[in-house]
Amino acid sequence: MPELPEVNTLCLALNHQLKGDAIIAWQRFSPKLRKPLPDSSAARSLFKLPIVRVFRQAKSIFFDLATDRFLHIHLGMTGFFTLECETLGAEMHKHLQLQLKSGRCLSYHDSRRFGVIEIVESLPKKVPEPFSGDLTVEWLKKSCESTDRPVKCLIMDQKVIAGLGNIYANEALFRAGIRPDRPANSLASAQVKKLTHEIITVVENAVNAGIASLQPDFGVDSETTHFDIETLVYGLHGQNCPVCRRYQLQKMTLSGRSSFFCPGCQK
Repeated sequence: MPELPEVNTLCLALNHQLKGDAIIAWQRFSPKLRKPLPDSSAARSLFKLPIVRVFRQAKSIFFDLATDRFLHIHLGMTGFFTLECETLGAEMHKHLQLQLKSGRCLSYHDSRRFGVIEIVESLPKKVPEPFSGDLTVEWLKKSCESTDRPVKCLIMDQKVIAGLGNIYANEALFRAGIRPDRPANSLASAQVKKLTHEIITVVENAVNAGIASLQPDFGVDSETTHFDIETLVYGLHGQNCPVCRRYQLQKMTLSGRSSFFCPGCQK
């Protein structure tokens, strides 16, 4: 599933390619996404409006069309866009095709159909994102003190930290030396401070890797959200810990999500 750095990378590519362009036609091939996909008549109010910018909030992408409505996109698990120089026809797993004023064609593909494309009249409430100056130690400390939920479940709660996904939560907890199943309200102030720093560092490093991967052409295709990131524990259970080398990385399930940790380094 694309997480914040991957969504951010696609958003930057879309903004680079589409800013100043406009939607002139909307062809729906299938309405069956997580929410019903609007048809052409429902989207007609967006036609010929200039795309002022494409921006991200949490894991969602929004098209700002200089009106009181936004085009909202969530990629779900398998969603991606392609931008072609010509209008193409129906394809397997292609759900939407947008013809642009520039003559190009922007298409949305989603094999598992968990994505969302909808027209909304307002933006969701802003929640702190895992970046310097946005997520603070004070905010995370207050959130931890109020619950005995496993700390990994807490930091992945989109009402606590917007956009933090499973991969980066695992990595941040490992770097902070905190077990994913540790009760959040058991963390000392120094541990909360360390965890806040590591969350920000891990996400910002991945965001920068995504930005670097866009050079030089800012392409929009099935590979835009796929770029190399450094992981120390995610998906590596059974391997020796890269830090202590004494313990093998273990795996547990929390709230239906796989969690990876070192029983020696993380307390």
